[in-house]
Amino acid sequence: MTAILSHGYLMTADVWRLQARELSARGVRVVRYDQRAHGTSDPGHAALTIDRLGADLAHIIDATTPQGPIVLAGHSMGGMAALTVAARQPELIRRRNPHVALISTACSRAQLAPGNHPRHWIKAAVRASYSYPLCWMPPAADVVRRRLPNRHPWALRPEAQHHDDIPPPGRQAIRRTPTEQIAELWQSLRTYTTADQLHALDALDDQVEIITGELDDWIPLSQTRELALQLPNARVHAPVAGAGHRLPTNRFGHAAVTQVLSGMAEAALRAPEFTAAAPTRLRGVPT
Repeated sequence: MTAILSHGYLMTADVWRLQARELSARGVRVVRYDQRAHGTSDPGHAALTIDRLGADLAHIIDATTPQGPIVLAGHSMGGMAALTVAARQPELIRRRNPHVALISTACSRAQLAPGNHPRHWIKAAVRASYSYPLCWMPPAADVVRRRLPNRHPWALRPEAQHHDDIPPPGRQAIRRTPTEQIAELWQSLRTYTTADQLHALDALDDQVEIITGELDDWIPLSQTRELALQLPNARVHAPVAGAGHRLPTNRFGHAAVTQVLSGMAEAALRAPEFTAAAPTRLRGVPT
């Protein structure tokens, strides 16, 4: 039995540290990895798109867990990668029959404004003020990033290395990533959709669970409801009270995420193919 955990945009595999600890204690083999161009993973030579991240995830499934029951958990962009696997490679979903946790994720493009309230438009203006310069003037953004303090999450340190066996903290997610690559992935998020392409995932019925925070202002509740409409057989949890977007580490949300994954693991552990194995973390993704 293996749990494969996929993190979100501008994060690292460290976002899953609490869930990995709990699952490992239950005898579950855990695979968590830094997404392409994040943390310790190189960007590779392919275009940085959500489709590419979905192809990476499919490769990771086959490379690390060629057989046996699987729990797939995707947070935010990681959930979009899982949805892309279902949309582009439905035969993989049918063949592996995974349990799937979709956490603070969406089947449609990222939005600058999380809603129609005036405060949402203020947030949209703030986001646009830095996202558009990043997309249209990446060399200038790199100059600024090199001048930021070393511990700043946007600081650019291409020479930085991480030698530990644990994932780098989230603040180091993009310290080695040039702005042009960050912008390329953001532009893909702004055009992404898997709507009307999730039939293989919906056929899993109650093996798919959707969970989000009530205060998420990156993937708002409207997008969670849209995802639920695309997966009418999925189990949709009530939004976690007081929790925002970073649900796996949020002080209100991490326990809810851990409970969902533990429940999925217990269900999958009853499969006869289960064999206990050690936790695993990939240090990179294929190019």
